[in-house]
Amino acid sequence: MEMLKRNTVIEQIKKAASEAQTYLTKIRRELHQYPELGVDLPVTHEIISRELKKIPGLDVYEHKAGGFGIIALMRGEKPEGKTVLLRADIDGLPIEEKVDCEYKSKNTGCMHACGHDGHAAWLIGAAKILSRLRSEWGGCIKFVFQPGEEVGKGADVLIDEDKVLEDPAVDMAFAAHGWPSVESGRIGIARRYAFGCVGSFRVKVIGRKGHASWPEQTIDPIAAAGEIYQHIPAILARKIGGTASKVMSVTYMQAGDPKVRNIIPTVCEFGGTMRAVKTETLEIMGRELRKEAEAVCGVYGASCEVDVQVHGGAVENAPHLLEGVRRAAAQILGQEQAYIIEEDNLGGENFAEYSAKVPSVYMFIGIKPEGETEVLGLHSPKYRFDDGVLAKAAGVFAALGYFGCMGELDK
Repeated sequence: MEMLKRNTVIEQIKKAASEAQTYLTKIRRELHQYPELGVDLPVTHEIISRELKKIPGLDVYEHKAGGFGIIALMRGEKPEGKTVLLRADIDGLPIEEKVDCEYKSKNTGCMHACGHDGHAAWLIGAAKILSRLRSEWGGCIKFVFQPGEEVGKGADVLIDEDKVLEDPAVDMAFAAHGWPSVESGRIGIARRYAFGCVGSFRVKVIGRKGHASWPEQTIDPIAAAGEIYQHIPAILARKIGGTASKVMSVTYMQAGDPKVRNIIPTVCEFGGTMRAVKTETLEIMGRELRKEAEAVCGVYGASCEVDVQVHGGAVENAPHLLEGVRRAAAQILGQEQAYIIEEDNLGGENFAEYSAKVPSVYMFIGIKPEGETEVLGLHSPKYRFDDGVLAKAAGVFAALGYFGCMGELDK
């Protein structure tokens, strides 16, 4: 009897999701036209809030996260249930859109090049679906629309000041990203780390300026910086034990004046990003980089300044929720359409602030249309979102809300 009822609810979710497809496409495209940056998202806030207020049974709390975040609460009508948090990030990027379409960005120099417009739309869709099914579940679902993800903000204020994980206390949290390497209609779930810890580094080498014809009279900071750069692979391979994923990438190197070809400059600076699954690993990487830089500069007679920052933790998926999430997604998409990804992903996401405090799972929702061999990656000025996944993603989030509240994801 219970299985029959559960199957009926799943069919209702799928039907409601399918019926919402046109609506969700319209909302996603409206959001796409008005991308805003960081935590200052007045138009985005207005659009999302407007749509949430149309949903029966949803209490909408505006101007959270220091200004333009939204928390919306829905309570089921059954007497008991858990509390589930469903989160979407909603900010855009400082990128000029390079694709012409009828819903192209109207904000010069800004674009939803990471699909956050889609994330907001499918979470609105999940709220609409769950509103129709309130008699079938108990507990509370918190729909969280977070600004500032791209700049590492929003989550901290929602947690520390808005108390989003409290009253009622959140039992589990879920989020997802539209993912260009996953086929549309499928969902991949990292077994361990959906995102890594994020750090950055900067190395400034100070030498002695002089004429390039007499290099022996100078201390060449470019040569020293180049040697430090070449030592980075050895830091990762020889100085840090274990097989856990880690990377240190130099993303810029600057020295001299390109208009002056006969002067060795005083300073060469380079820097970049570093990622790992543990913050302790980032700290070791930074410490070893400093030691290498000082040693090399000692040989050259140069000096150096090394700045290392650890910005955020990893998004670690909760093992006891993993199979329940995969099973719930499969009931919406099909058994072969939800799968586990064994490799760790070292991108960065401040959903880590939620996952560090409550059991969480982060998913990768495919946006690569059928027949496409290659889709441009995130943060590309030609990035495109596949609107065809919106209803299915909304259905998956609705299923997670339902099964989570009913205590069936961690069985």
